[in-house]
Amino acid sequence: MNDKAANLEQIQRWMQSVITHPGGVSEGVNSPQARGYLDVPLAELETVITRSAALASQQRLEIYVDAYFERLLECLREEFTATRHAVGDDLMNALTFGYLQHCPSRSYTLNVLGAGFPNFLAATRLHAHEAPAEGSATWTEFIIELATFERLLRDVFDGPGSERIAISNFDELPGIPPEDRGWLRLVPCPSLRLARFEHPVHAYWTATKADEQPDVPAAQETFLAVHRRDYVVHRNALEPAEFELVNQLAQGKDLSAAIAAAARSQASDWQDQEGCLEKWFAEWIRAGYFVGIEL
Repeated sequence: MNDKAANLEQIQRWMQSVITHPGGVSEGVNSPQARGYLDVPLAELETVITRSAALASQQRLEIYVDAYFERLLECLREEFTATRHAVGDDLMNALTFGYLQHCPSRSYTLNVLGAGFPNFLAATRLHAHEAPAEGSATWTEFIIELATFERLLRDVFDGPGSERIAISNFDELPGIPPEDRGWLRLVPCPSLRLARFEHPVHAYWTATKADEQPDVPAAQETFLAVHRRDYVVHRNALEPAEFELVNQLAQGKDLSAAIAAAARSQASDWQDQEGCLEKWFAEWIRAGYFVGIEL
């Protein structure tokens, strides 16, 4: 390489592409991306990175590679703390390392680093080979759902919220004539997310945050509403019929259409829950699921 022909930006981008390459220094130096900045074969690495008294050029670069990936692994372990608790440190390290090999970081922000981790677990199912013999029969699926739930919490925390939105005065609801109430539409909080799971992942997550040692729970259909209020993420379990009604309202349907759709979807449970409507609405408004009303 003619080092006079390379400017500082080229060298910086070359070094970044080498350090962040999931295959390490050797593959990074020979990668098309790195050679697009500096066409330097591995044998001539010293023309860019000089050796020190104790380390060769490649060894010096490998220090940065190791530090970079260790930082990414640390971020994933911190984001998926409950998942790490459930699978153990060794398996978590293996899973996150495999994830970074398949889905290397491509963003300037670490917020999106773990976005694909639940899908990686679902697609590869690598953790299934380490399922505890005495554990739940649905352990493999629980781990995927737990990681999905933890990522959902991160997305809600980092996403839009209602902190800067003027909340409507819901005290005006009683003043709306009964014949007009069916046309009401409730405006959902921007952060509201509804999720259905086959396990009570929220309960397991809460227990680990309290430094408890919960067992992996048995399968139990769980309906959750997750939203952010005053910069705090809340998660609440809902009844199936209640979940369906919130879901219909969050899609923008007016009150009459939402109730009718929920009743059709939850026909077996609806008659038992229909008397809860007034209580549900009060709870939703108090919790902050909805921020306004429209006619």
